[in-house]
Amino acid sequence: MKIALVTGGSKGIGLYSVLRFVKQGYKVITCSRSKNIWLEATQKYPELKSVDYQAVDIADEQQLDGLFTHIEAQYGKLDIAVNNASPTLSSRGYLPQVDVSFLKETLHVDFLCQALCLRSELKLMEAGASIVNVSSINGIRPTPNASMFSAAKHALEGLTQSVALESIQSGIRINAVAPGVTWTPRWEEKQLENSTIRADVSDLVPLNRFGEIDEIVNAIEFLLSDKASYIVGHTLVVDGGLSLA
Repeated sequence: MKIALVTGGSKGIGLYSVLRFVKQGYKVITCSRSKNIWLEATQKYPELKSVDYQAVDIADEQQLDGLFTHIEAQYGKLDIAVNNASPTLSSRGYLPQVDVSFLKETLHVDFLCQALCLRSELKLMEAGASIVNVSSINGIRPTPNASMFSAAKHALEGLTQSVALESIQSGIRINAVAPGVTWTPRWEEKQLENSTIRADVSDLVPLNRFGEIDEIVNAIEFLLSDKASYIVGHTLVVDGGLSLA
């Protein structure tokens, strides 16, 4: 049986990725910080009962080590991995006005933790395995008022390309997906504060709408699959043309 890991799998892109891989017959392992949110998801989607869920805050190195110790002991390998976990952004604002602790937090969770996940995943992989890092269009363009998030995603782009070159010698492919504005629970929360946000933001996108979560998962699934067997260290932008505008 093929083994898949999706970090941050309790909602949004992570949850839909988990559902996709369960449907494809993978044994799926996932993690998130809130077990309650995961339990709500399992009530909505009974097929998630087969998933090996672990309550893990990837920002805590001890918990992260524990996750990979569990995977190694239980399964001994990984065939695919999706590095998706990303908490709500705490370092929003003009750089001189953002608290240093928030800047460090963003750099830690949106870059270093992703690198540590990648490092541990590769130790459990052999030729034919594949990894997708969930980046962002903010990793390929400037993002005023979210400069550290943008910097972390730019760093993730560099990491993806560099480690892709290292790993392809072992037959392991690493790529990234860069979503644009995607209608996830995070945007639904913003809509509670601003009822017109969906229409306002859609106007900025050349395709005139938000991306659907399944459209991002389609890109992740493609890059992980044999259909992308000659694609190495690439970032697939899925943004309705937003980064071109």
